[in-house]
Amino acid sequence: MVLHTFLENFPWRRFGTPYETHAKGVQQNILNILAGSAVEKDYERLIDSLESQAWLVKLSPWGLKVCLALLAEEKPNKAWLLKGMRTLFEAANYSAQSPQAQAFKETKGKALKYGIFKAKLFDPAFDGRMDDEFLKITKTLDRHYLHVSVLELFATNRDLIAGLAASADAETAKQAARLAEAIARPKQYPCS
Repeated sequence: MVLHTFLENFPWRRFGTPYETHAKGVQQNILNILAGSAVEKDYERLIDSLESQAWLVKLSPWGLKVCLALLAEEKPNKAWLLKGMRTLFEAANYSAQSPQAQAFKETKGKALKYGIFKAKLFDPAFDGRMDDEFLKITKTLDRHYLHVSVLELFATNRDLIAGLAASADAETAKQAARLAEAIARPKQYPCS
């Protein structure tokens, strides 16, 4: 993925909420991280926004895709990024085990929508452009699939994360090992 192109083309304003005019704040945090000018609070704000159940949950899979791409960049603080990504993993893992997730009934139509969504999400050549039809699919996709897609992105990129556990930076190695362990052995929650 060409990160700069993705960030330019991504329809940030289409992921807005009644309380936020658009998701430009998330984009700005990502740009600060990419430029190497971000402080720890920027990383925390980014992850808080992506794992928030209240408003940006539809942005979570795309945000994780960007976070994974940031791990390949030189300037981001990988330890802070990995720590936040573990929070995102735990939130998706918990939500995927919730009573609502257990009660979810998949239909052919829902599965078809998810297949279209997942094809773009997992496409390494995806440049961030979304036509109106795809945006409609994204907006109407069941919340269950958003959590599943986040977990699947983590599973697909487990080797990348585990590879960072051998980093020369001790804190990056520690955070990568913790995240890799969480992915390998997801916590089971007593949801009722």
